[in-house]
Amino acid sequence: MQRKKWYAIQTYAGSELRVKRQLEERVRQLGLERYFTPIPGNGEQEQELFFVPVEEVITSRSRRGRATEYRVPYEYDLMVKTNERVQRGDLLARRPPRHLEKLAQVQSVESLWRVVVELPNRSEVEYLIPQGHGLRRDVRVGERVRPGMPLTRDASDRFMVEVRGQVVERERVRRVALRYEDGTDEVRIMPESYIPPRLKEGVRLEAGAEIEREHKLYSRATGLLKVKEYKEKRLVTVQRIERRRLIPGYVFTKMGLDEEQMRELIAGLDGVIRYVGSRMHPLPIEGKEMQFIQRKAGLAEIPVSESRRPKVEVEFEVGEVVQIVEGPFADFTGEIKEIDKDAEEVVVTVKIFGRETPVRLSFDGIEKV
Repeated sequence: MQRKKWYAIQTYAGSELRVKRQLEERVRQLGLERYFTPIPGNGEQEQELFFVPVEEVITSRSRRGRATEYRVPYEYDLMVKTNERVQRGDLLARRPPRHLEKLAQVQSVESLWRVVVELPNRSEVEYLIPQGHGLRRDVRVGERVRPGMPLTRDASDRFMVEVRGQVVERERVRRVALRYEDGTDEVRIMPESYIPPRLKEGVRLEAGAEIEREHKLYSRATGLLKVKEYKEKRLVTVQRIERRRLIPGYVFTKMGLDEEQMRELIAGLDGVIRYVGSRMHPLPIEGKEMQFIQRKAGLAEIPVSESRRPKVEVEFEVGEVVQIVEGPFADFTGEIKEIDKDAEEVVVTVKIFGRETPVRLSFDGIEKV
């Protein structure tokens, strides 16, 4: 077995992960695992034999351009914390079932639409509309409304929007009037889906009877969770985590195969073009490129600037060549293409295998040459 070295396999941009899986499967079929240096996995598996450099970018917007938000009233128990990662289907919040504390009789049950409009300052206005009127089709969650806009199909003056804002909730509810054994009355507004089937007008409910069923709120997306608290609610947002390829079109590995075995490894694989070097004579990666791959693969320490300064004035200009001093691209030089003063970040292009790659860095991550 030859000494293990880093090699790059060129692929078509967008097919890197598929090629990586094909290569790992072929290595196991040929029984060549001992010729490869295991690379720490990304959570999907403990170790990998091939590596596609990626970076995780957190965005508050989904692919459709709208954030994944959940309104969580304070009566719910929050099961997650801000900055936690959640998976699709994870439990976010739970409201326990509700029971009567004393004997009561149901006086009336009225079916309503409940529409909640959120104002720009995050406060809310609630509208309760008898279901017999029917809501307009454009009164949907996420839609903007304006003062004077009718909510019902019959354009009744009784149900006009009085504020400018956005619809954040539209659901069927029931207004249930209760009279307790001590003569006191209570009116509850409850979503239809939470109400037990036996809750009807004239029904006598014993103390301890369930009047609202348990409700659980699950995440519809995977990402990083943020929680903000307002007067009337908590706003839970799942920020999407995108995995972006740092070097499109390449798969990396550290192996000790001879040239004949290396050619056999990629022969006939869909999406594989060649090794960096040539198809017949692959060249190992050395120098700064190798350091970058080792850092991203978790096999070498990533340099971090010795000190973090407070907000600084911009000392750089677009077009200026700078030295990168932290992160996986440390020791590379590149040209500044963009400067974001508000975020205190720059976009620098560095050359990897002759191809320019844009890298977003903080001001503290670069120095003048």
